[in-house]
Amino acid sequence: MAPNWLEKWRSKVKSEDDCVRFVNDVGFCAIDIPQSFPGFPNQADAMGLESAIGHTWFWKDDLHIQKRLFYTRLFFNRPGYISIEFLPAFIATNGQVADELMLMGRMPVAQRVIYEAIEKHGHISTRDLKQMLPPDAKRQASSALIALERLFIITKTDITGRTMQTYSYVWDLAERWAPEKFEEADRLGVRQAKEMIREKFRQNGLPDEPKYLEMAFGWE
Repeated sequence: MAPNWLEKWRSKVKSEDDCVRFVNDVGFCAIDIPQSFPGFPNQADAMGLESAIGHTWFWKDDLHIQKRLFYTRLFFNRPGYISIEFLPAFIATNGQVADELMLMGRMPVAQRVIYEAIEKHGHISTRDLKQMLPPDAKRQASSALIALERLFIITKTDITGRTMQTYSYVWDLAERWAPEKFEEADRLGVRQAKEMIREKFRQNGLPDEPKYLEMAFGWE
């Protein structure tokens, strides 16, 4: 039997507005079908496609930049969305504070160098960022940017163009981009945030078991 969200949304998403309504309903989703967890909410099934990202490439940019959805690679380290309503909950459960990570020696050098450059310069494109990095950090830039984004430390705020020659993300600190969502996360707290996400997990018809929560969100 298909999970609740899939029975409701299968092949219903045809436009950006539909996608926003879908994500607002399910709370969070992958863009393509996660191979390790095919029942997890995903845009591809909601569009009736085997893969959605190639068909909707700029949705993940435009909807995020417009703050209608939050683009992330939190789920399965693959592209996905969080609804604006659920963003504070995920900041509370999965977000990290850069200064605390550095103080505890838990931020790799490449991530630290990139974080400090974005903190100083803000609203900076990937191309410009890489030009100011030392060689080791430049080689690790792609994976380091994803890692920092998954921790809600940085986020994209724009793109530089819509052709292969001009396309690049523009980055800033996530807290600087959406300070009100971080304030909401602080008020919510980890315990209440986790229960909020788990309740939506159950509403979507997914098994509320530790192994599935760890698989989906990285929770231990």
